Amino acid sequence: MARDLSRFYPVIEQLPSSLQQTIKPIVGDLSLPRLGMSSADYELLTDVDIIIHAGGPMNIRLNAAEAERAFLLPSKELAELAVQIHRNRRLKQFIHIVGYMSPYNEENGLTDQDAALRHAPPYERSKFHADAYLRKVLHKHEIPLSTVNPSTVIGDSVTGKTEQLGGLGILVDAVRRNLMPLVPGGDKHWLPMVHLDHVASFVANLVRTDDVASNTYYLLDPRSDSPTMSALINTIATELRTMRPIGSVPPALLKTALGAAIGERLGIPSESMNFIVNRDFSVSSKTTIEDMHGKRTSLIKDTFPFVIADLDFRLSHPAFTASEGFMQKRRSKIITLERTCEGPPLVLLHGTFSSADRLMPIAERLNGHRSILVDLPGFGRSPIPRGSSLIEDCVEAVTELILELEEPVMLAGHSFGGLIAAMVMERIEPRIRKLVLLQPVLHPVSTKYRYATITDKILKCINPYSIESELRKGGDFSNGGEGMERYVEAMIRDLKSSRIRHTNAWAMSLLTQTSSFRLRPEIWNPDKVRLLRGERDDAFRLPAPFRRFDIDSLPYGHQFPIEAPLLVADWFKSSIFS
Repeated sequence: MARDLSRFYPVIEQLPSSLQQTIKPIVGDLSLPRLGMSSADYELLTDVDIIIHAGGPMNIRLNAAEAERAFLLPSKELAELAVQIHRNRRLKQFIHIVGYMSPYNEENGLTDQDAALRHAPPYERSKFHADAYLRKVLHKHEIPLSTVNPSTVIGDSVTGKTEQLGGLGILVDAVRRNLMPLVPGGDKHWLPMVHLDHVASFVANLVRTDDVASNTYYLLDPRSDSPTMSALINTIATELRTMRPIGSVPPALLKTALGAAIGERLGIPSESMNFIVNRDFSVSSKTTIEDMHGKRTSLIKDTFPFVIADLDFRLSHPAFTASEGFMQKRRSKIITLERTCEGPPLVLLHGTFSSADRLMPIAERLNGHRSILVDLPGFGRSPIPRGSSLIEDCVEAVTELILELEEPVMLAGHSFGGLIAAMVMERIEPRIRKLVLLQPVLHPVSTKYRYATITDKILKCINPYSIESELRKGGDFSNGGEGMERYVEAMIRDLKSSRIRHTNAWAMSLLTQTSSFRLRPEIWNPDKVRLLRGERDDAFRLPAPFRRFDIDSLPYGHQFPIEAPLLVADWFKSSIFS
């Protein structure tokens, strides 16, 4: 059931066409009587043999009326539907997604647990009342009920993509704002977590399980295999380049403090402390299903940095949505935005104070061409570099990406990305069909960026007017139009992240050093190299060894790929793809 088909179809279209044929959407609304469905659609449901109830918002701040409408009322409607189906034909099972904090299980599911919920917030209370209601009704009619209790749901187990900013996002937001000097619970408490796609695969395997009996499944790792709260927050702080905690505090005490006016001012709901626990959960029933189907739901530790970086980016850009047709993927150490089409891939690398999505307008215009937009290490959604050299980490990451593609690519880079692209070509020249340098940085920049620590502090305090002044002074934009305004807004949002701010300061410091520009253009194949430069950019000249290649100019400044993306895309079509 979908509330909005305009949002449903783009998701389904990502599946192979053969699978799309097997899915029939029904328009409805869980919060309405008879699930908001037409009589004809409601009648269709009497022929199903499994119900999966995974509806309900992730919003711990719902009031009592909102929470009842979101959880308890839908469960009553679905229970009535399940009973009707079961009378006509046996319902194989009813799968209900609840949450690991529910006090109900197979031992006490038919008893009253109101005492345990008396002090729970409306969100949890209604959610768990719905759990109890379904347990009692379905038990009475002998309908098998599989209650799936996910722990805190985090991003995809490969890409780390986490679209909801609740849950772990609240903790990441607090750490990135340096509001976690004390760890809730320290080493004695923990936050159970599970990847979003692991929840989906577990439910899918339940559907494939025949003759299932009613059971409760906790989707989490054993406590012994999970990080303590201290380890978790230290990891987040390391990934975000923020202050590490200096001590711990009892969660109950912190919850009391957040329940006062301070919680409202800090933007940290006191209810978020409820998910930090000091208890164990049984995973035996979950393990039985996993053993049966061979699919584990354990936390992928190598993916956790991607989860944190993705949440960090989304907290800075909450309104961002990738353009239609582009998918977020993980390639080795970095995140990419990709559109799959025929033909050789075009890999696009951004510059400093930028990310993959700033080059999206160029890729959108190149409709019909396979485009791969890269978030370099520490920028955008990609985790911080692991090595001692940012430039070397960027070169290694892009090199691994291209080798992973297993076919030659067209490689383009803007500014700092142009330098990285040139270094990658020198390393794996046979895998590069064409190297396109868009206003590349090929000589040291101003020494005012020499000290990364000072640059970081300046960037932390910089305002839009100062940025605009610098851009105008440097001739980065040919005018002060919407292109510059959008760039400045995105840059200010980026700089709210200590991770991204630190990476930019580090990159600019490296670009002041002559040793960062060890290129050998004399060995490049001139048939493979094209340069496109902004002729109004006075700060970056083209060193003599690079003037032997084909060079085109546009009447713009340094940021011309961002200011005039359609013009750049048309140049690609006529000069590179023709």
